[in-house]
Formats: sequence, structure tokens, C-alpha cells
Amino acid sequence: MRVVIRSDVLEGILDAAKRHYPREFFCLLGGHWDGDSAFVDEIVYIPFKNGERSVVFNPYTIPIDGRIIGSAHSHPRASPPSRADRKTFPQTGWVHIIVYPPFDQLSVSAYDAAGRKIPLEVV
Repeated sequence: MRVVIRSDVLEGILDAAKRHYPREFFCLLGGHWDGDSAFVDEIVYIPFKNGERSVVFNPYTIPIDGRIIGSAHSHPRASPPSRADRKTFPQTGWVHIIVYPPFDQLSVSAYDAAGRKIPLEVV
């Protein structure tokens, strides 16, 4: 499995995360599957409450939409998915992106729903 994300979508996530910093940012990812590749081409915003160490959202606000394939959120520093992340990932899709300072294309990691790191390609 791998994630392919449009550069403008990634830039939107990075920009939003930078604007929310030091609080965390959260969004859903819209896209489609082709074989074992997830193609992300959309940011889907839902209401969330954020703090410096967490994000809280109501899972009932997740749209019932087959294009929702995962989530993206920020961390205050480079770190693997937290226990809370790994618990939430399966509720929000199959691919998950975590961004962190300095919020550039090198400060991004992708994970599957189990929290295992997966390749990320920016196009």
C-alpha cells in the first residue's frame, strides 16, 4: 500500500497545520483507490476542537461518502502515531497523514489504519 497525494492538497494541509500551531490540526482526506494505491485529491473539513496535545472530533460528523479514505493531522514535533491516533485511524479510513514543524514537504509521514508507516508520493 502507498499514498499518492496532490502537491496542492498537501500544501493546504501543511498551511492549515502551520496556522493552527501550536495547537493540532485535523481534517479528512478525500480520494480514490487504484489497486493498492490511495490517491488523495481533496481535503474534507469537519468540526474539531484542538489543543496543544490533542484533537477531538465527533465521529458522527464524518460524511457518509465513499471518497473519504483517511485523515490528516498535525503533531507538535516529529513522532510516530500515538496510542490515541492508532485507536482513531480505523474510524476515519485506511490512510493517514501526520505533519509536523517546520510544515514542509519533508515533514510528512503516512500510515495505514494499523499505524504502520507506508510510502508517500507527492505529485
